[in-house]
Amino acid sequence: MHSQSNKDQGNCSREGIFAYLDGELPAGEEHDIELHFAECKKCADEVNAQKKVSNSLEILLEDEMKNIELPENFTRIVTAQAESNVSGLRQRKEIPRAFFISATLSLLVAIGLGAKVDSIGNTLGNLAEQVFAVFGFVFHLIYDMAVGISIICRSLCHKFVFSSVISLAVVVAFFVVAFLSLSRLILRQNRS
Repeated sequence: MHSQSNKDQGNCSREGIFAYLDGELPAGEEHDIELHFAECKKCADEVNAQKKVSNSLEILLEDEMKNIELPENFTRIVTAQAESNVSGLRQRKEIPRAFFISATLSLLVAIGLGAKVDSIGNTLGNLAEQVFAVFGFVFHLIYDMAVGISIICRSLCHKFVFSSVISLAVVVAFFVVAFLSLSRLILRQNRS
């Protein structure tokens, strides 16, 4: 009998009582704790005291809420104030501070990783090389396309410009169409 009361005293926990009162326990645990309350007077008294406090607060808050009138546009006001409070984070003077914090955190992570920093550094170096290779390829592609178009246009101009004025208009139109097509192609590529 004495061991049973010690066992019950060992199961007493305020967190369990609060979880029970808040309805956060699964059905099986709720049933077990109710059985515990039936056997443990200390826990049963605690539950009753917490219920009295909760009921008193509910009654008090109900009376107070009757006296409070919220404006019709309460949600808009709260939203506008919350957004205006966040706008201070987007000021230019915050940028150096954010950079300093980021650099400090990066340094702390590097120190914390210790020997792993070399492998991470190698991985980041390889990634940077690949990114530069892609950008180099795109740059050379655009450069080669521009050189090719200029060679074609030069040969067309040489052939047509000296023959007539109408052919000059055709060449200018060709330049304009080529330029617009190329710029449109580049814009489409950037979007994707």
